[in-house]
Amino acid sequence: MIDNLVQWATLLSPIISVIAIVAALKVANGSSKDAQKQIAAIRHLLDVFVAANNLDIVEAQRKYQEQLAKLDKEIEDAQMKFDMVSPFIGGAKIHQIMAVQEKAEQKAHLDQLLTKRMEIEVNLSLIQDYIKKATR
Repeated sequence: MIDNLVQWATLLSPIISVIAIVAALKVANGSSKDAQKQIAAIRHLLDVFVAANNLDIVEAQRKYQEQLAKLDKEIEDAQMKFDMVSPFIGGAKIHQIMAVQEKAEQKAHLDQLLTKRMEIEVNLSLIQDYIKKATR
């Protein structure tokens, strides 16, 4: 009798294993579909979030571009003033000193404008990167 049970157990063991594997595959397939639905829902929520914030981002981008255009004009004017030769180069010593000081002030102002331009360009670059990532 025990031999009979051992034989039946030996025969049924692979069959039971196959049934267990099929059941596990069915459960995994159902879980996978649920996970895919959750991922789709999360993506939808992210799209809604991005769409709501894109108006603010686009507005900020427009303002930075306007600032950059104004700044470019200021830089052009400052560069022209800096490049202009002073008529007092060969004049009295006081005029030479004043001309050197004025050039130093013009150079400092020009450097300040160029630094501000770089900051705006970095901000615009960050906005562009965000928009590229958001629209993938």
